[in-house]
Amino acid sequence: MGSFQLTIREVLKNKCFENAKVVAGEKGLDNVVRWVHIMEVTNIDKLLNGSELILSTGIGWKDFQKTSIDYFEQLIRAKASGLCIELVKYANEIPKELIELANKHNLPIIVFYEEVRFIDITQNMNTQLMNNQYKILADLEEFSRKLNHTMLLPNAFKRVLKLINQYLNVQVIYLSKTKEETIFVPLQHEMEQNKLVQSVKKNKGKRLINRNKQFIAPDGSYVGQPVQALDHKFADLIIFPKYKHASEYELLVLDRCANAISQDLVRIFYMEEQRKQKEQQWVYEWLNGEYKTEEIEQYISSLDSTLKPNGATVCICRLNQVLDDSKHSYFLAIFRNVLQKYGYFLISLYDHKQFTFIFINQRSLSDWKERLQKTINHVNQMELYKKQTHDSALFGIGKMTRELQSIPQSYETAKEAIKIQNQAKIENEIFYENLHIYRLVSSLSKSINLTDYIHEYIGPVIEYDESHNSELLYTLQVFLESNGSKNDAAKRLYIVRQTLYHRLDKLKELLGDDFMDATKRATIEFSLHSYRYMNPLINVSETKVNYIEG
Repeated sequence: MGSFQLTIREVLKNKCFENAKVVAGEKGLDNVVRWVHIMEVTNIDKLLNGSELILSTGIGWKDFQKTSIDYFEQLIRAKASGLCIELVKYANEIPKELIELANKHNLPIIVFYEEVRFIDITQNMNTQLMNNQYKILADLEEFSRKLNHTMLLPNAFKRVLKLINQYLNVQVIYLSKTKEETIFVPLQHEMEQNKLVQSVKKNKGKRLINRNKQFIAPDGSYVGQPVQALDHKFADLIIFPKYKHASEYELLVLDRCANAISQDLVRIFYMEEQRKQKEQQWVYEWLNGEYKTEEIEQYISSLDSTLKPNGATVCICRLNQVLDDSKHSYFLAIFRNVLQKYGYFLISLYDHKQFTFIFINQRSLSDWKERLQKTINHVNQMELYKKQTHDSALFGIGKMTRELQSIPQSYETAKEAIKIQNQAKIENEIFYENLHIYRLVSSLSKSINLTDYIHEYIGPVIEYDESHNSELLYTLQVFLESNGSKNDAAKRLYIVRQTLYHRLDKLKELLGDDFMDATKRATIEFSLHSYRYMNPLINVSETKVNYIEG
């Protein structure tokens, strides 16, 4: 299909220009013309949008040589397509400096040596431009019909890339994050492929971005648009226009195709997730210890024969409300994609307001926590679940197990991590293994009365704070966290050391002079953590608790 571009070269074929002559800037004859405008004023910086062909008689140019150069420099800054000037009444020659400037910036100067009717030129050319707009709309409607038909065919995604190439006669690149998934239409030799990719990456920070979030090369050599869905970018769809600046029609085709591919990818992911949901029962039975190692390995191999597990862990993600099937399928599709980036294969189970994930590790175990933390951070930044539930999700990750048959144990520790987070209102620690003393507190709370234990060791301090509206309990905590350093504790409490001494005297009075002895100190520290666990709504500390080695 035609590109519907009107260039200076095409304009010169018009009857109105049969006696005109290009005297400079011939390399710019393929400049695109979007409008033809008469400009006789000399201050034109803010009057142009770009890509205009300017007509002038020079009537407003008092000092022709000086004014014409200033005028032309303004055209260059405004990115005009060309200048037509009538050398009859008000000007008789083009200055040498102006010709040099035109050749340098590839901005054509077209001269009329006899009087012409500018009104005829503007009417003729602008009518042609408007007719082109009607043709664009008509052709775009036809293209949309073919695009819709293509989307119903098998392997629609690649067919769309071929359709763009056929309609626009341009090089098309589907630039994925991995070289294996990058597609060139038409196919190019590897050397040419690398050359095209490098041209896209070059000057990436200087790209122009239009209102449709399409990015345009600084020199106009290519234009692209992200292929994305649910705030996740899958690839860039890029075309290299025949002319160095993409036409409006090419931009519209690119936009429609990028959106169509995005929808197709979401559909594929959605269908895949729907299939995976049918396997929920098997996963549920695995979590409850009903399968042996051989059966588990066979099941995983049926999902992906290339998968080589190196340990696994269970993660529970608790939401604020029930998701319908379509929403949680979308969530899983994106989450699965992010996990793959960090070396994990996802097996999932959804029940009511809770996801249960089994993360199959495919890399070294030395950094498994760091990679999972990055995964969670990535998802949090995308705010997928927040958009669906209007609140944050709660993650709890169990122990990493080397044996797949031991997944039920990891599942139990993941549940315990969620329970501790809920009970102690801990927001910044998702790993069961990092909950340290709270695991002990949680376990003991099931068999003994921790309230009596807390009261025995720090009860007098709690009662004193309640009756005097003081902060002795917080002072005790900070002092212990500072390993008994009075100077460090005073700095953290924002008090002078004399005030700290008074508080420590009161603590000795309430707890005994020996409260810093090793065994008693360890017991008091445990009591402080137990108090936070049993009373999560009471603000004991303004800072994160650091665990003290006795």
